[in-house]
Amino acid sequence: MVSEDLTDQHWEAARLLVEGAWQENVESSPPSVGEPKEIFKFLEYHLGLQGAGEDHTSSIDLALEAIHEELLDHRPDPLIAECIKKFNFVSPSFVRGMRSVMHPDCSVDLRWKTASLISFISDQWFNSPVPIMDPGEMSEFCERLTVLVIDDASDGLVIRWRGVAIFFEMLRSPEWREHIVARFWSMLASCAVVDEEQESFRWCLRNAIELLEFTRGSSDGEGLKWWYGTLWFYYDKLDATVRDEVERIARDMSLGDGLSYLNLYLNLIGQEVARTRQEVDDLHNADESASYGMKLRARLIALEGNHHRLGRIIAGRQ
Repeated sequence: MVSEDLTDQHWEAARLLVEGAWQENVESSPPSVGEPKEIFKFLEYHLGLQGAGEDHTSSIDLALEAIHEELLDHRPDPLIAECIKKFNFVSPSFVRGMRSVMHPDCSVDLRWKTASLISFISDQWFNSPVPIMDPGEMSEFCERLTVLVIDDASDGLVIRWRGVAIFFEMLRSPEWREHIVARFWSMLASCAVVDEEQESFRWCLRNAIELLEFTRGSSDGEGLKWWYGTLWFYYDKLDATVRDEVERIARDMSLGDGLSYLNLYLNLIGQEVARTRQEVDDLHNADESASYGMKLRARLIALEGNHHRLGRIIAGRQ
């Protein structure tokens, strides 16, 4: 499949091979995809046909399943990671096909696998020097993603994890953030599931004031509501200047109609404190690494501090 000179007969044979291998073994012992470039080329070819109006959702679904099993459930080895880095996931036909299978008429499972792949290749999609979609397509894509992760999600935790990862990539991009639809901002209620090593997440916290100014310009108010709550959730990670601004806003809000929002943030942080404390209490097995336990306890202390600080401002003691 790596060859550029494959005929229709070659692709038909490839389809039969993939379908035979995966449909027979996916429930028991899914086969290895082998060289990743092969399955990527298989996916790319059928996405191109899908975007042109043909129905190849079955082949696309199997290819995405193979990629998910091999690459998305764990960190790939360096050779696979290098192959992914070199593959062009932003060709017009690839992007058009991915947009097509994100349509709400496609199955939730197919759309979920598509979103998973997007979260894995997000640097190419959302950090591209040239936008890969026009403004209308960006808004449509964001709306379709919102329908998936908020309305149609069945596996809540994993889909929220993927959705939050994509959200921070969009928020980092000056082009994409303009097209975040109002309901998608509520993904930040699940900001606790973000990978704190994710570069887009770190960028957003480093540029918190810029994003505050951006969300203040939003007519629906959802961006400001949820981004400001995220800053309280990660108050301990902000620099002194941002902390001062975050506290000033909270004191103003506590004197007016914003008190209900502050209590919402306090409740969300409190829930994460309780969840993290339970996870710390369960750290008794020998297979739990010492470094993970230390990191988890440090996060619990930070969350408790954030919760306490916001609680004092709400109570009027600061």
